[in-house]
Amino acid sequence: MRIKTRLALLFLFVLSSNLVSQGAALAQDGEALYTQYCASCHAAPTDLRTPPRSALGGFSANSVYHALTQGLMQAQGAALSDEQKITLAQYLTRGTYKPEGVERLAQCTAPIPNLQVGATGTWSGWGNGDRNARHQTNRDSAINASNVADLELAWVFGFEDGSNARAQPSVVSGVMFMGSNSGNVYALDLASGCAYWTFLATTEVRGSLSIVHSEVLDKVLVVGADASNRVFVLDASTGARVWHADVDSNPYARSTGSPIVSGDLVFVPVSSAEVVVAANPAHECCSFRGNVAAFDLNTGEKRWHTYIMEEAKEVGLNSAGKRVFAPSGAPIWDAPTVDEKRRRVYVGTGQNYSRPASNSSDSVIAFNMDSGAIEWIMQTTGNDAFTMACTAAVGHPNCPDPGPDLDIGASVLSVTLSTGKDILVAGTKGGVVFALDPDAEGKVLWQTRVGRGGALGGVHWGMSFAGDIAFVPVSDRATGLEGEEGRQPGLHAIDMKTGESVWYSEALQRCEASDRACLDVYSAPPSSTADLVVAGALNGHLFAHDQASGAVLWEYDTVQDFISVNEVPAKGGAIDSAGPVFSGDYMIVNSGYATFGQLPGNALLVFKLPR
Repeated sequence: MRIKTRLALLFLFVLSSNLVSQGAALAQDGEALYTQYCASCHAAPTDLRTPPRSALGGFSANSVYHALTQGLMQAQGAALSDEQKITLAQYLTRGTYKPEGVERLAQCTAPIPNLQVGATGTWSGWGNGDRNARHQTNRDSAINASNVADLELAWVFGFEDGSNARAQPSVVSGVMFMGSNSGNVYALDLASGCAYWTFLATTEVRGSLSIVHSEVLDKVLVVGADASNRVFVLDASTGARVWHADVDSNPYARSTGSPIVSGDLVFVPVSSAEVVVAANPAHECCSFRGNVAAFDLNTGEKRWHTYIMEEAKEVGLNSAGKRVFAPSGAPIWDAPTVDEKRRRVYVGTGQNYSRPASNSSDSVIAFNMDSGAIEWIMQTTGNDAFTMACTAAVGHPNCPDPGPDLDIGASVLSVTLSTGKDILVAGTKGGVVFALDPDAEGKVLWQTRVGRGGALGGVHWGMSFAGDIAFVPVSDRATGLEGEEGRQPGLHAIDMKTGESVWYSEALQRCEASDRACLDVYSAPPSSTADLVVAGALNGHLFAHDQASGAVLWEYDTVQDFISVNEVPAKGGAIDSAGPVFSGDYMIVNSGYATFGQLPGNALLVFKLPR
């Protein structure tokens, strides 16, 4: 017996010694991979957009692996084997990569309801309509200033493999439709979270889904696009694919902004991953150019496809001897805005990637919705060229002269004022809101500065409007450097008739001084009801403001662990990129956005008024 015991102890000793040595070897391998592929950007970031090494520990191993294979770091991960990606992910997070999914969705036992687009409580697409108002009337939302404090958390959904909860849902007839980091598209019961069906897209689905009725097909359809820049249309009742189509053949083309449907046309904006790829000194920068395509809703036929600048041509060599191509860039990462009256589609564009720059970057562009012809361009910041090469190293060959990177990433608002006048409202990362005349080729009617602005400042993802008032969130993240004057983080109410401020509610301080990932600023798009405007902050708190005064009436801290209906460990974090959705007694909010060194999270929270 003693011999057996000694043999057992010897076996355990050898086994533990092997495990320790294997762990040490994995740590060495992980450190070597980090040093070779990651440290140049993450060891001592010179730009707020790059999370420091310490922040990467807040991710899960699966989310880092996902970022290296399908997400933001896909270009950097291309040089790694699958085994190396797993090793690196586990080393950075001190977690375990789980190749098998943990999601366990409960299937609905009742059939999916009869879907009626436009039924009470409908919220469809990014901006709840093609004018991108992000507003819900008292017919469609029961949540208001008198009862918002009564909201209760009904259930939570956890996005698997995610450190960002960016797929904002849509709701029709009590069914919630949304994409995910994993590429799954879900039709969930709004009351319980059970699943009617799921559909697996090619890759991550970042944007919102438009739910529309096709008279030709006599079906309710789900319209979306995945990150590979493939647009897809599904039968909303079954999840069966009706058609799909690839949009732009450029290898770096991506879909970030949500497709918008008007009549029988689907308008798809195209953004790009080349802004990240350019950080590789061996990359010949750059070939991508922003574009919009229109497809037939019923057949998938491409009706038109318009690029917003000429094809890039070789213009010289950079300091590393690599060829430079220009003009390039100006991605479109906002949902288009439709103007049926003038038969136009409007988008905001980002910065150029190389020089010489084009006149279509950092601009509002008007397309003829039937032909795709560009009718006019109003540029807000000229000569702006920037890629992530400008953050990687001083004197990077792909960033000889960095611009300020002042995109228009927020969807343009199309507004009819109480005076009867139609205007367009655009907010820039530069911290300026512009009102444009759609009948005078985008002539500026007024412009109002709402903050200091910057690459991660100003107006980032979107705005809301109700009546004559625009509700404008401002990030203006603190940099710790000189020139902090002029910061106005928080929520601004702007009279769209005049451009004058109605009120300003400064972002409330909720972060601990030691937490670098926590930021007391507003970046996510707000949403409004009859007398409320609700906005999320990068500190993970939700704030409901009184529309008339800006006073905070209700607050909820989402930075906590949750039990999810799909059995995925869920945690809230920074609220960014997606805003609240209102439907009847419900409010739905995405929580978690680790990009740019912010608080990671993977939770979708469903609140409900008690009966």
